[in-house]
Amino acid sequence: MVAFEDVEFKTVDGTILRGRLFPAKDRGVGVVMSPGFNATKEMIGLPSTAIAFQEAGITALIYDPRGVGLSDGKPRNDINPFQEVDDMSDALTFLSSCPSVDPRQGVGLWGMSLGAAVALAAAALDPRARFVVAICPGTETTYDMNKLRNVLAKAAKDRESRVKGNEPFYIPMLTKKGESPVGWDPGFEHESIMRLLHSQDESDPLRASLAPNHVNRTTVGTYRYMLLWDMRHVWQYITQPVLFLLPEHDQVIDVERQRHHYETLPGPKRLHVQEGAAHMDILEGASQANVNRVQMEFVRDALDGK
Repeated sequence: MVAFEDVEFKTVDGTILRGRLFPAKDRGVGVVMSPGFNATKEMIGLPSTAIAFQEAGITALIYDPRGVGLSDGKPRNDINPFQEVDDMSDALTFLSSCPSVDPRQGVGLWGMSLGAAVALAAAALDPRARFVVAICPGTETTYDMNKLRNVLAKAAKDRESRVKGNEPFYIPMLTKKGESPVGWDPGFEHESIMRLLHSQDESDPLRASLAPNHVNRTTVGTYRYMLLWDMRHVWQYITQPVLFLLPEHDQVIDVERQRHHYETLPGPKRLHVQEGAAHMDILEGASQANVNRVQMEFVRDALDGK
């Protein structure tokens, strides 16, 4: 039977983030795990991967980012990856204090999609991180210019409204057609997302849940942050070992582009491209066992200085 406990911890500004801790049987290394864009800790294979870490003797913490799921933070679903970088350092602080984690062995950072880019940036800024596992990191996005300009116009109006004390304006993360409001794919294969959307209440797309505690919406202002978000310039400061784990058929960012990003990393690094996998199924599909093996081997090698 899997052993876990629901936990909460404070960030520097006092915001409470909530997650689930999977303590290893013996005291040792830990890993902080962050999900993708507007995703909760229950999504895209985080729990099953956390269990794999636990079974390998590594204490894992999965948590809902600020303003998402069960975590506090307002406005709700206001996705600010710059803030998520700081919050991940605070998650590292919390996990380091847990009884099942040996501070001498330390804590690594793990992320999926946007969460992977957040983990890479956090490692560059926080030398306490022992290693980084980046699962199909969301390092760049392609926008539909017409859709983007429409959303940015709404975001400008939203700021005018919020100055007057009004609540923020929300838009669907994914429309009823499974499309992004700015023309980029946030990491869901179209067939998978349509199946999820159709299983929910389509009469209110802003409340259509894709997973427990998930809400299919973000603030319109989210896309101001996302347009500014590009942390590749800080990668030169990453000295920790990094694993880039990519799906062969990643429809979000071309694998060759990801290889290019990988080559820019200055420190110890490892690349694995999982044959047959896609962005959404890399952690839970047919490749799950091999993907977990690659991750566990990397962590052990990183701790041994290999």
